[in-house]
Amino acid sequence: MHHEYAVDPHVLGSSWQTFRYLIEKFGFDKGRLIAEFPRKAWFRDVYDSASGFSPMQKSRLEILLRDAKRTKVVRTGRSYDPNSAWLSNALTEHQRLPFQAIIAQENVLGSAAVLLAEEFDEQHPRMMIANPVCVPRDAASIASALSALLENGSHILVVDPFFNPFNARYKSALRECLRIVKARNPNAVCEIHYRYHENASSPVDIEKAAVNVFVGVIPDGMSIKIFCWKEKDGGSDFHARYLLTEAGGIAIDAGFSAEGPQQTTDMHRIDEAFCKQRIAAFDKAATEYELVENVLLISATGQVTYV
Repeated sequence: MHHEYAVDPHVLGSSWQTFRYLIEKFGFDKGRLIAEFPRKAWFRDVYDSASGFSPMQKSRLEILLRDAKRTKVVRTGRSYDPNSAWLSNALTEHQRLPFQAIIAQENVLGSAAVLLAEEFDEQHPRMMIANPVCVPRDAASIASALSALLENGSHILVVDPFFNPFNARYKSALRECLRIVKARNPNAVCEIHYRYHENASSPVDIEKAAVNVFVGVIPDGMSIKIFCWKEKDGGSDFHARYLLTEAGGIAIDAGFSAEGPQQTTDMHRIDEAFCKQRIAAFDKAATEYELVENVLLISATGQVTYV
């Protein structure tokens, strides 16, 4: 669903036109993410390279870079040797763990992975990212398709009207998703939002069985919030399934039940504005749906508190 690119910060700072053209091609909604490479220095290097920008352009650059930090640039923990050139570092890392492409000012070694900025074309095969994508419905494949958002969202919502923590198929997908969050993004706030219906477990049911259900599913040191919602008479339908974050999201046609790789589900990326709209609908104080009983905060040990 998302692919990582190495973009030479000096390319982005080479001209205002180049910066604007390139930066708009990236984002969680587009499936293209820029690696913060080198980490902690990439943003500074872009800004320092923009010495030829006018004061107004530099001011706009700062705003767009702040936005890019939320929605376009991701920390990947890649190694970087400050004594070597940027392109040399990028090619070394590409050999270890391939980028989707490397966007640079030159390609002295003739690498097929390098796209020259002056010849950049959004229709290049390395820039064309499918949407939607057909994903096998096993836990590892579901989590892998969602991994970029799981690794980078500070507020992560699993939205599935039929989510059932007592069902092994839902538990396996949740376990795999939370494993990724724990490894790469342990400070994220994680929530599950499901719909109350005649076959659904109530929050009281979940609270009583939390130790048996969630121990071994929620990683040590983490906790999740569980919200149960009821549709209002004549109100909005609660049917769609999503993974939502503040930076972007993915709609999942068949939801989070890991039925096995013999089945598939379509997933498609959705943009930041739509994500914010849907997140607002699932806020505790929201009125689009009716909140059923208490919101549960469940720890890795199965301890339950109300929030």
